[in-house]
Amino acid sequence: MTDITSLHFEDPWFLALLLVVGAGLLLNLLRARRPGTGLLFPSLGLVPSARPGWRVRWRWALVVLRVVALVAFVVALARPQIVRASVQSVAEGIDIVLVLDTSGSMSERGFGGSAKIDAAKRVVNDFLGGLTNDRVGIVIFSGEAIVVGPPTLDYAASQKLVAPIDTGTLTGGTAIGTGLAVGINVLRDSEAASKVVILLTDGENNSGDISPLDAANMAKLLDVRVYTIGAITLNPSADRDVASDTVDEKLMRKIAEGTGGHYYSVSDENSLAEVYREIESLEKSHV
Repeated sequence: MTDITSLHFEDPWFLALLLVVGAGLLLNLLRARRPGTGLLFPSLGLVPSARPGWRVRWRWALVVLRVVALVAFVVALARPQIVRASVQSVAEGIDIVLVLDTSGSMSERGFGGSAKIDAAKRVVNDFLGGLTNDRVGIVIFSGEAIVVGPPTLDYAASQKLVAPIDTGTLTGGTAIGTGLAVGINVLRDSEAASKVVILLTDGENNSGDISPLDAANMAKLLDVRVYTIGAITLNPSADRDVASDTVDEKLMRKIAEGTGGHYYSVSDENSLAEVYREIESLEKSHV
């Protein structure tokens, strides 16, 4: 955050009167240089000796005071205002790319009866609605990955882009490495103080030409922090809740920790929302 202070005049046209003040001062100077009239004496001895009075000695000081007073009066007429503003530059903010898994398994119900993709979209929509100065981009992936929207401060536009996201729109599979690489590449030219990718998946990497660890290495080179989220569906058993998904938590943890991020495991919509808020709060502390 940068504080900017500037001087602004509400009625700047009054400042033109300073030209009149300057012209008057110039005329006085020219008049003072003219030879004055005097009396002729045949001898200096006949001139009575006299010291100049204080008006003569201090006449220039009086002129200066008058000029200063006139200038101050004109400036006051122009109504000067001191304006202070706080400006957040792009370099001081956070650029975030949300990478969402849209593979077929994300359509399965598990988050309080909702499909995981629908729960994720609601959470992302609310997350966008709570932001103020962070640019956010969106990438989706399954067997391939595409950029839905580049980083922007137009959260309403981003929310409109999230609405139609669904499973089955891309090639089948779960190309985590490809999705991560595309998200990181979006931030390649970012000048933000903090660059972040938040990757959400419910499965294991099983397709794509880029391995997740190679993508993580690319993130390290570009100074991008990666947070990974495993969407786990719990099936209740007689004794305990058992995870039915195949999230490669070891890999997700390795990707996150290797780039300075963190891995989160979530099993419901509320915990997913808390994770997004926590990540945003953590990144604010880094800036």
